Amino acid sequence: MGKKETDKKGKTVCVTEDGEEQESKREKLTPNFYRDEFECRCGCGEDSIEWRLVNTLQSVRDEYESPMKITSGVRCPTHNSSQKVNGGQFSAHLYGFAADIYCKDSYLRYRLLPILFKHFKRVGVYKDFFHVDIDTMKANPVCW
Repeated sequence: MGKKETDKKGKTVCVTEDGEEQESKREKLTPNFYRDEFECRCGCGEDSIEWRLVNTLQSVRDEYESPMKITSGVRCPTHNSSQKVNGGQFSAHLYGFAADIYCKDSYLRYRLLPILFKHFKRVGVYKDFFHVDIDTMKANPVCW
């Protein structure tokens, strides 16, 4: 087994132990999102993202008409409680109900935020990302 890397053309490849590159087969969930974008970042392989979340994100992406980088999707309990993430005990990420979307500047924030409010009832606004989730067991509509 090798490790995933991105080649010079932006294609995901698997680099084997002897240095050979093999193209990786990414599972496409929607026209713009792949399963590995939602995998737990600790490397455990947990990727049980909710289809309704991914489909709603695709609707946002279609309206936004620009790429969206998912910085956090599903989290295993260990990764969620790590100092790096410091997620809540009942975080929607644990159940595949949440995603964090990187947003690097104020112009993009201005464009993306109204679209997120149109499609999501739970939106968190942070310094360089937005949190969105579809967790119906929590208060909504809310913004923090």
